[in-house]
Amino acid sequence: MENPNTIPERMREIEIFGVPALFTSKAIPPEAVYPGMFRYELQTGSGQRPHCLAEGPGGKFLGTVLTPVPVPMEGQREIGPGELILDTGSGYYTPSEFEEKYLSPDYDPATQKERYGKEG
Repeated sequence: MENPNTIPERMREIEIFGVPALFTSKAIPPEAVYPGMFRYELQTGSGQRPHCLAEGPGGKFLGTVLTPVPVPMEGQREIGPGELILDTGSGYYTPSEFEEKYLSPDYDPATQKERYGKEG
């Protein structure tokens, strides 16, 4: 198995329940999650629309969500209107870039405007 610190895949930045997150349509096994990130499954019920965020398997799998902080829930949490923003316009990041953006005390948005595509 690859070292999660070196996985180069870029994932789309989204927002769920007010928390910035990374999304991929691929299944990421728990043992491959980037250290310090929290892993959830985005699931659907009977349709194709995202229905809930879950800590483990249950409904129909839509993708994996990684967050820098835990999402408050007990097993799963239903997604209501406005609680999932798939197109934040923020771009695509590897987990290490995402960690730097949201968790690094040295991160300075003014100097990272071009890298992250966000205005400071």
